Amino acid sequence: MKTKLFVSVLATAALFLSCSNDKKSVEQAQTNAHIKSDIIIENTKIRTGISAEDEERSFIMVTGKSLLEGTAVVKTTNIKGEEIHCETFPAKKLIEQEYKTANSTLKESHIMENVQNYFEIHNSRDLAKS
Repeated sequence: MKTKLFVSVLATAALFLSCSNDKKSVEQAQTNAHIKSDIIIENTKIRTGISAEDEERSFIMVTGKSLLEGTAVVKTTNIKGEEIHCETFPAKKLIEQEYKTANSTLKESHIMENVQNYFEIHNSRDLAKS
């Protein structure tokens, strides 16, 4: 009798533990999805060196509700994922002078173009040194 009771209690405890763990993983997935959904546009460049240890990954992304009100992040990491450089600024700073008086649609288009061409204009190696 005591054995059946012990097995029943153990099975019930295992059921509750597994259910609570499932809920945590679902909550974590929802949090990750929410963070990822804030990214509006992103561009990545990988610079390889002589050895694999010299590899750097640079990326620029704009996060927020819109391109014009968003935040731009430029980050460079090494192969281990350690941050070498990080810069954060309003995405509006990606708008060049001749587009300052343009309408919002043209400004957003210009920001998108600058994000896509960012690493052609700015060398990621220079970013890591600044």
